[in-house]
Formats: sequence, C-alpha cells, structure tokens
Amino acid sequence: MGEFSRPVLPGYRAEPSCDPGRSRVFPAPVPAELRALGNDVRAADWPVRLAFRSSRTARLDTLCRWQTLRALAYVHLLAARTGDERLPADLRVVPGPEAAGDPGLPELLARLEQAAAGLPADLLDEVVCDSGGLLADHRFAASVLAAGLTADSRPGDPDEAVSRAVVLTSYWYEVPGLRGALALAWSANLFVRSWLGWSQRFVYGDPAGGIGIASDPRPPRPAASVLPAWAAPLLDRIEQGPGAASRPGPASS
Repeated sequence: MGEFSRPVLPGYRAEPSCDPGRSRVFPAPVPAELRALGNDVRAADWPVRLAFRSSRTARLDTLCRWQTLRALAYVHLLAARTGDERLPADLRVVPGPEAAGDPGLPELLARLEQAAAGLPADLLDEVVCDSGGLLADHRFAASVLAAGLTADSRPGDPDEAVSRAVVLTSYWYEVPGLRGALALAWSANLFVRSWLGWSQRFVYGDPAGGIGIASDPRPPRPAASVLPAWAAPLLDRIEQGPGAASRPGPASS
C-alpha cells in the first residue's frame, strides 16, 4: 500500500483507500492552458433525434466510445502532463453523428485508446466503477446520465438541450445494450469535471478536502458482460494493476 503515498505522476497523488487495493486520488493544480482544454473535452454532439435503426444505435455506440476515450486521454494529460504530440489536436475534434462516419476516425480512436490505456490502473478503475454505480438499476440513472451528458455538451439553446436529454433518456430505456457505453461516457466526463473542480480548490489533498475525487467506498466494478466490447483494453489495463501501464507516446513539444 505504500506505493500510493507519493505522486506516481506529476499531475496527482494517490493514497490508500478503505477499499483494499484501491486508492484515493488527489489532483495537483492544473495549468491554465490544460484547464481550458478540459472545458471543451467534455462536449460531444449527442443526437437530438431518436432512431432505433441498427445503424443509428451503432453510431451512438461509436460516439460513446469516442467520448469515453477522449475524456480518458485528457486525464492522461492531466496526470502525466505529457503525451503524444498529436493528442491536444485530437482532443479538440468534437464527437458527433456526422463525424462518427469519417474514414479517418479509426486512426484517431487508436491514438486516444493508446493514451487512455496508458493511464494508471487506479484512475481507470475509478471511472469504470463509477459507471457501475449508474448501471446498478436505480430509478434515477437515466435522468442523471441525460442531465450530465447534455450539460457537458453545451447545447446552443433550451430546445436543443431538451431534445438531447429526451433522446439520451429514451436510448437508456429502450436499448439496454447501450447502457454500458453511455455509462462509461458519463463516468469519464464526471471524472474530468471532478478532477478540474478539485484542483481549483485544493492542492494535493488539503485536509479540508476530505477524500479526494474518488468515491470511498466506491461502487463495485461492473461485470465485463454489461460493458461494451470496446472497453476490453481498459479492463485489461485495470487487471494488470500498478506499474504495468503501456508505454506513453512521444512527449509534446
């Protein structure tokens, strides 16, 4: 447990949690330029029209994957303060229904996934476990998810906000197979928001800050069967545990 008593990366410190094998996360102050990027990274153009055709639900799954990896890749920058030199530009590409069909998307997603899977296991585990809390069949899950993703998307007007929230809520109820993907996108965005909020108020776990940004105790990790297939590399990284992060990309100049 002592390995969590010092910063493992420049951007945060981890300490032992009450949950065996898990840690509490205390972010460091975030430079202004990196913080400004975080305000954009949580925004995605979620659909405003409902359609249950398989092509449409597959596209929403792609949007969820994209937004999850995008938020996690940004957390990589927050934690490591360095990464692939293309990462900041990749993070500024906004996920949306039209962009999801771009032929260059697989290459962009591969770079985001490399950064996301290069995160320390404790950070990834926190995001996955929080998604499990949303998936634990409580009656407000759809409302919580729709409100969070809609607010982060920065809708242009109230009508767009309402349409987006209604569509996301409807997909949650009507297409249960999408819940795992939606929950991961919501949880990754929440983690970014919590990280930025904490780092603005406290420095490395000021005693007034309590338990950091991690839930303690946190929800149990959801079974792989309720998560999308594209989450497998993230789950593999968690299973590898501390010290087994994938090799980071070249440092930014």
